Amino acid sequence: MDTLTISTGEKHIAINGDPERVIVFNPSDVAFAERFYDLIREFEAKLKEYQPRSEAIEIHQDVDENGVPLNLPDKLALMREVCEYMRSKIDGLFGAGTSQKVFGDALVLSGFEQFFRGITPYIQTARSEKIAQYTNVVTDKKRKHAVMK
Repeated sequence: MDTLTISTGEKHIAINGDPERVIVFNPSDVAFAERFYDLIREFEAKLKEYQPRSEAIEIHQDVDENGVPLNLPDKLALMREVCEYMRSKIDGLFGAGTSQKVFGDALVLSGFEQFFRGITPYIQTARSEKIAQYTNVVTDKKRKHAVMK
């Protein structure tokens, strides 16, 4: 029997080099790229929502008798909310369980930044290659048309 192999552009990336913690996504898929960039815009809007709440918490700088900030529970609750929101959105885009593979049980904001900084170049490269592919086709057609005149 003959076989047809189709390469869709899926990327398999091991987290911290661990073959048991692999995420799979397709940066060449237009629908994935659209959802990715929509999510980035959503994150930017959400940041604007969280900023005033964070500033309101930071206004109160009082500490208890042990030097622990009285606003610490509010800070921690906001951080947990942000982290859980980010995890749910990552799972929505990359598939259920992705956040657990990537972050384990950790709720650390810097981890999300590292994740997106690591993933974004794959998407940008795939998109620029696709755009170049179609741009070259148009340019080639224009050249051929110009030669025929």
